[in-house]
Amino acid sequence: MMKLCKKALWLPVLGLFSACAVDEDKTALLIFSESYDFSESDHDWKHGFAEYPAGPDSALFELQYAYTDQVTEPLLTKKSMMLSGKNLNRDLFMFLKKKINGLIPNTEYTITFNVELASKCNPLAVSSNSGAVHLKAGAVDEEPLSVNVGGYYVMNLDKGDDGVPGHDLINLGDIITPENNTGYVLQSRNNTMANSRYTARTDSHGELWLVIGTDSDLEGKTTLFYTRVNVVFSVS
Repeated sequence: MMKLCKKALWLPVLGLFSACAVDEDKTALLIFSESYDFSESDHDWKHGFAEYPAGPDSALFELQYAYTDQVTEPLLTKKSMMLSGKNLNRDLFMFLKKKINGLIPNTEYTITFNVELASKCNPLAVSSNSGAVHLKAGAVDEEPLSVNVGGYYVMNLDKGDDGVPGHDLINLGDIITPENNTGYVLQSRNNTMANSRYTARTDSHGELWLVIGTDSDLEGKTTLFYTRVNVVFSVS
């Protein structure tokens, strides 16, 4: 597994978030960005869930995914990636993943994530339940999977626990909405601040899997709508 590096870094590349290098020869670039606007397409992102029991009890978690615009909230009139689950054990992980190819093989990249999503995690609900919903992101050299280990679904990577980052995923922060807010709020989280440098090494084929998800210890149902993901790659 790749290791997470947390040294101070400020990347002067935010202007690249609007660019998209999908059609470029990535091996010829030392720095480039990928932009995924989910109002246009799902861009071949896949979904998954982990940290919940297998068997009949799994139905109690009410796990749902949809690429949809069928939402009554006025903020969400365009299509987005919806993930929802009832966090009965205060440990649920809901994630999206996408394979990136065409990178330089066996090369370390510094990666900056900017994730936009809509949530309605009200501070009052959080304080009453003594929990939070932490947004995490990372890149690994094998497909992220939720695997059944002894009757319990866990990730095949080190995501950390709740707000604590792991070797493979960095914590972008919680997604608590403004106080007294009752509807969905569009939020953006990134790792462009100091002490948030993230690096990952490609495999021998020049491939990486991007992973973005929420690690929640907040009891109850959480429904999120991912609207946009921007990722900047630079050769370390």
